[in-house]
Amino acid sequence: MDEDQEGWTLDVHAVLNLQGPRYVSPVPSGGFVVSEECGDVKVFMSSCKLLCSLSSKYGHQFGNPAGVCVDTDGSILVADEQRRSVHLFPEHGAPVCLVSTGLRRPAGMACSSSGHLFVADTVENCIKVFKYCVRPPYRPTKAGASCADLNQSHRWRGGVVPLQPR
Repeated sequence: MDEDQEGWTLDVHAVLNLQGPRYVSPVPSGGFVVSEECGDVKVFMSSCKLLCSLSSKYGHQFGNPAGVCVDTDGSILVADEQRRSVHLFPEHGAPVCLVSTGLRRPAGMACSSSGHLFVADTVENCIKVFKYCVRPPYRPTKAGASCADLNQSHRWRGGVVPLQPR
C-alpha cells in the first residue's frame, strides 16, 4: 500500500474470466476461493492464478454455489442455494455433505476457529449456526456421503457430532 494525499490506496489486481462471481473468501495460504453463479467454485493462489476448480478436482456438480468459507484446517465449505446444502471439501479426501436439511436458501457463510458454521438463510431471514467440528483430525463416517443421508453425522476421534442447528 502506498500513501497518497487523501489516505491509503491499495494495489488493485483483477481476476478475469469468471462466470458470474458471487462470494469470495481468503484461504490460509494467501490465496482465495470464489463461487460462480450457477457453475463452479474456483481456488486461486496469492498470485491470482487459478489453482483448481472444485468440480474438476472432486468430480462434484454444484446446483448454484453461493457462500464460501475456509476453516482452520484449510477445508473449503460451500453453500449450494439450489440443493439447499453445505458441503465440505477437504484438502485431501472426498467432499462431505455437512448440512442437508434445515436450509431454504443458504447464501453467505462464515466458520469460526471453534468449529461453528454460520449460514445466512435468505428465505427465513436468519443466520443458522451449526457445530460441525469438535476435534481434528477430520474422519467422516462415509467418505463422499450424499446429502440424501438425512441422519448423517461425522465421526471424530472422540465422538460423533450430529450436524443440526444449535
